[in-house]
Amino acid sequence: MNETSWQFYLAEIPFSPNETFWVSFESDPGLKKTKANIYGRCLPCIEALHDQLQNGCQKIQLGNAYHCWKIAAVVADVDECLKLLSVFETRFPGGHVYGKFGSSRADSTTKAVVFHAEDTLERDRVQAALKICLFEINPQREVMISRACAVLYENLLGDWRDWQPVTPVKYPENIPKQLEAVKRILRTSRM
Repeated sequence: MNETSWQFYLAEIPFSPNETFWVSFESDPGLKKTKANIYGRCLPCIEALHDQLQNGCQKIQLGNAYHCWKIAAVVADVDECLKLLSVFETRFPGGHVYGKFGSSRADSTTKAVVFHAEDTLERDRVQAALKICLFEINPQREVMISRACAVLYENLLGDWRDWQPVTPVKYPENIPKQLEAVKRILRTSRM
């Protein structure tokens, strides 16, 4: 594929009265990486966390979660999500990128554009490009980085900057609540 034909491809944008949805995007027209990761990377990672919590582990083996990066920009709405992707597409054509945009919180007044990376080199490349693009959209906003699915791990392990491949549970009192959250995600993924 040459640089002039490089672009983002979007999954279908669902209708939701309160705009609680996520839309995948990828530079591959078949969203191959996104689709492969759902059952080949993400679901096994969530299942591994479930098993460790279910078995009472006091140290979590992060596996792929340790090498999973989220590079995120918060914007005003879906239109700004699309505008940010358009700027990225124009300013930084080439390479392979993938992620999602939207929000899962009905009370949220903003949306997020989240790029995924599986190593620090790609994380840093996307972060630098996204900073430039976000500045064009809204100079007051910042690009944020996190490791893994923070919603699943940070209430157990604390700040991602302190994580190691095997990380002790810092907040054992949160295990029952997180185990239930993980179970809900797994039930939903099997529907």
